[in-house]
Amino acid sequence: MSADGADLHWSGNSWEPYGAFAGVPDDEHDFEKILSSQGWEEFLSLGNGETIGFAMRVFIRHSRDTAARSHPEFLLEIGGHSSIAPYLKADDLPTAMDLLARWAPTLQASSIADLAQDLTSGAIEPNGLVETVAARAKWAAENRTPSMARDHDRLEQLARDRRRGRQP
Repeated sequence: MSADGADLHWSGNSWEPYGAFAGVPDDEHDFEKILSSQGWEEFLSLGNGETIGFAMRVFIRHSRDTAARSHPEFLLEIGGHSSIAPYLKADDLPTAMDLLARWAPTLQASSIADLAQDLTSGAIEPNGLVETVAARAKWAAENRTPSMARDHDRLEQLARDRRRGRQP
């Protein structure tokens, strides 16, 4: 859990300390429950930081003051295999989108690097990405190839018939 003030809030022209988990006991680790109790709901999730590269989750919180009817605010969580960066709070959607655009290349590069390492490591992982892709390819070759060949032959026959002027 991040320490009070370790997270950051973009205030329009600078970053300021923000305690996403201020006041939460140190032994509380159910982040979903904590964020939910503060009114945050998951809005968007990119990547898979547990197995490949980094991941980013964006949470949205609508104003609790219904009379104000202000725009929702956003909280970005960026994490990897074993750690989470400080949470980043944005006051509006354009700011959140700007942060997403700034972090996307890092997320993408990290995921690609992890995939390349997985492909070249030589290790066999029971649920690894390479093994999953290979298993799916094997299944497709055994189960889908015959029907794909029939579909291909049917489409080829239709094309020949059209060229000869016959409509099906």
